[in-house]
Amino acid sequence: MWMIVPLAVIVILIVAVAVVAGPILTWKRLPEGAQINGMSLVKDGFVSAAVVPLGDHEVALVDAGNDVQGKALLAELSRRGFGPDDVKVILLTHGHTDHIGGIRNFPKAQVMALAAEVDVVEGRSSGGGPILRFKSPRPTGIRLSRTLQDGEVIPLGPYTVRVFAMPGHTPGCAAYAIGENLFLGDSANQGKDGRLKAAPWIFTGSSAQNRKSLVELAHRLAGDASIKTLVFSHSAPLDRGVAPLVEFASG
Repeated sequence: MWMIVPLAVIVILIVAVAVVAGPILTWKRLPEGAQINGMSLVKDGFVSAAVVPLGDHEVALVDAGNDVQGKALLAELSRRGFGPDDVKVILLTHGHTDHIGGIRNFPKAQVMALAAEVDVVEGRSSGGGPILRFKSPRPTGIRLSRTLQDGEVIPLGPYTVRVFAMPGHTPGCAAYAIGENLFLGDSANQGKDGRLKAAPWIFTGSSAQNRKSLVELAHRLAGDASIKTLVFSHSAPLDRGVAPLVEFASG
């Protein structure tokens, strides 16, 4: 009888690992040092952030990675001839800790996210998701410089950034169309079969809302030939324009 409890604990741990790791194992892995239409996708462990050059001594980031020291981001900035003070804007797809970790390394940056994501970014809410409900929210010390709205258009150097609300994974998830890239954050990933997959339920506040947001975005962007690549935070990019998104919506 004394072995029943340890065995039960082991079984529970195995099941928990399988539930968490299962969806991740179906994704196409993040590449190292990917260049996507003039921008860099920087791998920071299990997540990525993007470096968007804007001009001389001006650069923007999409998310800020998991590493509080920002080593991978700082190395890519240096490789491109930028320093931390050259980062003028950080666009957050959402406020989970693996997307905001490196923000403090860029003190001159304006940090922007959707208004609905303020509580997650600032640490008053976990943003939902079954696995995150076991973790108590903690203040992050991060304050947004500007809140964004769905449909907003932001001039950013040579680019015009289009902002799309993508509630589901968290209440204020956002996607950003910048140049030829559409940054989807954690709202979707590329599967090993080359198809777009919705956010895994274990990390997501509302899977139904996440799917609805992807379908609505597909309808909004259908026929948009300006977007060449879908960029995800935890898997490899898809370079078939908006076709994978439209295929997902019709599936």
